Amino acid sequence: MKEVIERYFPEFMAFYFPDACSEIDWSKEYVFLDQELRAVVQDAELGTRFVDRLVRVQVLNGGES
Repeated sequence: MKEVIERYFPEFMAFYFPDACSEIDWSKEYVFLDQELRAVVQDAELGTRFVDRLVRVQVLNGGES
């Protein structure tokens, strides 16, 4: 499933998160942050987590999210 999300990320966002999708500047590159996610998960003491992918995107207002 992780590979599907990476390959079809814009379509995934449009289907599951249409409001967030409309705020992303799709003309800019998006980056999957696998190493950063591993570091966050290893440092966390939160119990059960379900985060699968961490992605940095450019939003239409010029910022990153």
